[in-house]
Amino acid sequence: MRKILQDKMFEISYIIELFISLLVSFAVLVIAGRVVVDMFNLTFFEEGIESLVAVLDKAITLAIGAELIKMLCKHTPETIIEVLAFALARKLIVGHTTPLENLITVVAIAILFVVRRFLLNRYDMVETPDGLVEIDKKGE
Repeated sequence: MRKILQDKMFEISYIIELFISLLVSFAVLVIAGRVVVDMFNLTFFEEGIESLVAVLDKAITLAIGAELIKMLCKHTPETIIEVLAFALARKLIVGHTTPLENLITVVAIAILFVVRRFLLNRYDMVETPDGLVEIDKKGE
């Protein structure tokens, strides 16, 4: 009985994650349309560099949204690291931070790449509604 309940709860949580990824996908598409419009309305001479930073902010936010969708659909440590790397890169590129904060962000990104390269196994276990499945990250 307990196993059946656990399996049903896992299936429900999986469906909820897919629904959330659909909502995020819709939001990403809407924002992508706004970015295209903003790029056509971009005037460097009148508004200065702030308009370019605003477009970059939206574009990087779109990339983070796309990575978040992948993370919700594909449960691997690598997708989590990619989302974190994009979020840190966004902070570094469009954030108004001090040089010390920039250094800490760069070190954090470097640590993520080291973790991805040396600490993640070639074969990882992924949870699916059918149970744990071993995937080959090199050959996917």
